[in-house]
Amino acid sequence: MHAWGVYADPLRAVVSAWKDVGRRDLVGVLAPLLAASVSGAVVGAGWVEGAVLVVPAPSSGRAVRARGDTPLVALCEASLAQLADRAGPTLRVAPALRHVRRVADQSGLGTGERRGNLSGAVAVKPLWHNVIRDRRCVLVDDVVTTGATLAEAARALRAAGAQGVVAATMAATQRTRG
Repeated sequence: MHAWGVYADPLRAVVSAWKDVGRRDLVGVLAPLLAASVSGAVVGAGWVEGAVLVVPAPSSGRAVRARGDTPLVALCEASLAQLADRAGPTLRVAPALRHVRRVADQSGLGTGERRGNLSGAVAVKPLWHNVIRDRRCVLVDDVVTTGATLAEAARALRAAGAQGVVAATMAATQRTRG
């Protein structure tokens, strides 16, 4: 899993404004960060040629209705535009995942609760199965907190026959032990 930075201010404030307040004008600030993370994930996986699908984590239907869009898909597209001239595999955005049942809002849930909340909740959209099968995928989310979303989405991609799955985010929360 590759993350550009720690989920702390000022990055936290920018991600929150982009995602929760509708500041889509911040894509220009965030796209280079996600592009660097996606590039790091691809290089780290040793994928130097061929095709790689960049798969955004799915938004819940409730979130799409509330926001009126799927901001992560647009951010993935802007990030890949920044990587268009670099050497390496061809990258394509593939919004192939969906929720197959209702999930609770993850904020405020602990690690075990998040895993339980998401268990079996994500699947590859039927029309995307043939695209995903035997492909390498970079799974993208904005922030990784416990890893539950990425784990469930990776499970869904593997179940659909993805050849390899790595993850990239803009930010990761700092974990403390105690």
